[in-house]
Amino acid sequence: KNEKEQLCCLNNKQMVRNRLELRGIMVKDVRLNGSTASHVLVKDIGWSYKDLDVIFRVDLPREEEFQLIKDVVLSTLLDFLPEGVNKEKITPMTLKEAYVQKLVKVYTEQDRWSLISLSNNNGRNVELKFVDSIRRQFEFSVDSFQIILDSVLSYYDFSENPMSRHFHPTVVGESVYGDFAVALDHLRNKLIATKRPEEIRGGGLLKYCNLLVRDFRPTDEDEFKAL
Repeated sequence: KNEKEQLCCLNNKQMVRNRLELRGIMVKDVRLNGSTASHVLVKDIGWSYKDLDVIFRVDLPREEEFQLIKDVVLSTLLDFLPEGVNKEKITPMTLKEAYVQKLVKVYTEQDRWSLISLSNNNGRNVELKFVDSIRRQFEFSVDSFQIILDSVLSYYDFSENPMSRHFHPTVVGESVYGDFAVALDHLRNKLIATKRPEEIRGGGLLKYCNLLVRDFRPTDEDEFKAL
């Protein structure tokens, strides 16, 4: 992406965050997630990603918050429509039909999260996930990475100096697989590892097959026979 596209994307995330907090939903942090984060970590080996996957870690004590989150995302989307568009004539339903590809809400004892997938005809879709709690955050170690974006978002909010290769804030990377160094080694060496493979379902099976096609190999073939 060029600088203008990056700035637009980051402004979008920061605007969503600010509006959520104004409406009483505190955002703990904002993270680049999964294959998108993996791409940032090892783009030198040609790791690709399909969607721009972003997590907002939030408190969701009540189910009513899900509607509030959807309202905030749609109102932010309205602000990013091109100049010349008559925004007064666009309803939330129109925006949803035009841009929201997928809307998921999960509210149980162990899982409280929602996903809003925004379609982009000119590039990758943007997946915004709002997570209070989630039992399983990853399928395989190679897609278990998260990069905390708060320092970058704050930089664009408060700094007058443009970001460059030699002048930029530090970001923190984590692996929800557990051991960051081990997971990064798996990613660099094209190894497939997981925890509790018996929990992996349809989407995870497709991802496993996709990794095999891309010349990844299991660290423990017997373990993956359970799939």
